[in-house]
Amino acid sequence: MLTHTDALIAQTGTDLTHLHSPEILAPILDRYCQNTYPGNDRRAAISMWSQWYFGMLLTPVMTLISMTGTCFPIGSDRIYLHVNEKGCPAGFDLFDRYLEHPVMPPENTAWHLHTPLITEHLDPLIAALANCSKAAPKLFWANVGVIVAYVEKHILKGQGISLAPLVTDAKMPDGSRNLLRDPYSSKLSSDGSPARRICCLRYMLDAVEMCPTCPLEKL
Repeated sequence: MLTHTDALIAQTGTDLTHLHSPEILAPILDRYCQNTYPGNDRRAAISMWSQWYFGMLLTPVMTLISMTGTCFPIGSDRIYLHVNEKGCPAGFDLFDRYLEHPVMPPENTAWHLHTPLITEHLDPLIAALANCSKAAPKLFWANVGVIVAYVEKHILKGQGISLAPLVTDAKMPDGSRNLLRDPYSSKLSSDGSPARRICCLRYMLDAVEMCPTCPLEKL
């Protein structure tokens, strides 16, 4: 349970496990869509929201997991999301009591370390995002995959436990299909970097430039 001090800090945030419920997630997304991209395609706006969310959460958390070799359980009362006045993710409150009793995986591999984060949070959250937006889940998995690839290449830079298997393996350890696989295609974008395999839809938003890695750029 949260301490009294923790509860005061977290009271204006949303427990991440509550975001697995479309009934709780939808009002946050509605606020973002209405205040940030009014009249725009809802799928594109929620995809953009998810990119803010995944970038702000996964970059530090996956770096922490890989560098410390400990799992990161997303349980009730552990981490809270804060959004700004427009509903955009603005930060997280992390209560690190779990670090006092770190969860050590049976093996120090990317899958053993990150599977709890994927199955206990990303999987139900993406189901809720797809429910609220009516966009295909693969859109949000691709947004996550791009963040994973970024952390591996630009943050870890060969240190810690490599995240590469998360975006290269065809299957997860349990035999299920790896939905994070290949966030980028073999095609190159105009700046010479690999193009995304699945478009994030940002080109459908007003006043937002098409990203240089968009697979639709040359169409």
